[in-house]
Amino acid sequence: RGWPVVGNLFQVRRERPELTFIEWAKDLGPVFSVKMLHKELVILSSFDAIYEALVIKGNSFSERPQKNFRSSVISDKYLNIGNSRANSTWRKLKKVCHKKIKMYDTGMKRIEVISTGMVKNLLGIFGSTTQKSFNPKEAIYNTVMNTITSLALGKTYSTEDEIFKKLVQFDQGLSTAFAITGRGAELDIFPWLRFFRKKTYKVIQDLVELRNQIWELIKEESSQEDQLLQGDEEDVRLVSALREALVEEGCEITEEHLRAVATIDVVFAGTATTSHTLCIYLNVISKHPNVQAKLQEEVDAIVGSERIVSLTDKRDMPYTQATLLELLRYSSVAPLGAPHMPLEDTVIQGKTIPAGFSVLINYYHLHHDEEFWKNPFEFEPERFLDEDGGLVSVSHPNRRHLMPFGAGPRVCMGEILAKTRIFLIIASLAQKFEI
Repeated sequence: RGWPVVGNLFQVRRERPELTFIEWAKDLGPVFSVKMLHKELVILSSFDAIYEALVIKGNSFSERPQKNFRSSVISDKYLNIGNSRANSTWRKLKKVCHKKIKMYDTGMKRIEVISTGMVKNLLGIFGSTTQKSFNPKEAIYNTVMNTITSLALGKTYSTEDEIFKKLVQFDQGLSTAFAITGRGAELDIFPWLRFFRKKTYKVIQDLVELRNQIWELIKEESSQEDQLLQGDEEDVRLVSALREALVEEGCEITEEHLRAVATIDVVFAGTATTSHTLCIYLNVISKHPNVQAKLQEEVDAIVGSERIVSLTDKRDMPYTQATLLELLRYSSVAPLGAPHMPLEDTVIQGKTIPAGFSVLINYYHLHHDEEFWKNPFEFEPERFLDEDGGLVSVSHPNRRHLMPFGAGPRVCMGEILAKTRIFLIIASLAQKFEI
């Protein structure tokens, strides 16, 4: 298939390419290639192919292709964790970030204070509507953004604060400017067009300037002591940990690395997907009163109505956790994830993928494969519960086929943070409201 010069460019659904790839996989199998102009991409669709590439041969697939002009400009030539080479600096940055993010799956008092404040604020906004219909998108987005500021700086902000406004402007500007099919996509294929399409390129340049302004504000905020720390509590602020790593002897990390990580890996990567997932949840749950009733029954039994939901309640709320997992499967908000690249010629399911090729994972197909999932287009949390109503183990086939954050060496470092925030919001809304 494909046409001369342009290849498969005009045969792929621009807004939903994963659906085109699902149809093609029926004829071409779970490993096949497509050509977009001069770029050739390999698509992996089946669980066996994806697991073999990301887990069994994960080290071979741990690189990212560095051929995206827009990403190169905004990240100072791929200095952020998500796009950088899998080298010692990448491992160090990832280790520092993972240690801080992991704290958000604990009952640590400092984090509970932050979490409680965010959830109370969101519940207050929902409650102020006096049961009238309203668009919750902004309230959800602002709550998630404050989740990010709490991770980075250990505090939340008003929507009127300068740093919050700039963070929102940066995140939303990046989402628009870096859309796969949006204006500016042509620069990834023909970078020299920036000399002729100056208005498009200026948008990216303005985002770089905004990124620099945000980093200066972040440095200023992180230089202040965390006034809410008590006794010998550990500092939970990610930016503080990154700046400490910067001054370690023999460290190859630069301030440009920290700027790229803070603005792209933390702010940009951590906001849009989680807020989008929660908006989908509100739409889904409003159409599934039986699921909502079971959530309310569980939260009433475990938490009651006198206190707010805590992260320590999670282990006693299997139905809520199952609903979270089903939401991640059902929504699949990153249907193709970020591209991978093999370091060497690698055989996947009997087919050789040449070194340096860009490889896309069709997570949407993995999560909606009709040959594996029963009723994949229905929202059924019970698929993640055992016969006794407990959460199925991570080794259960259904859990193994669920990879919303990827897998292997390049698994998304924000997985814990996203899951804990979504859990708190799902449970808290069930405790207080009927949607």
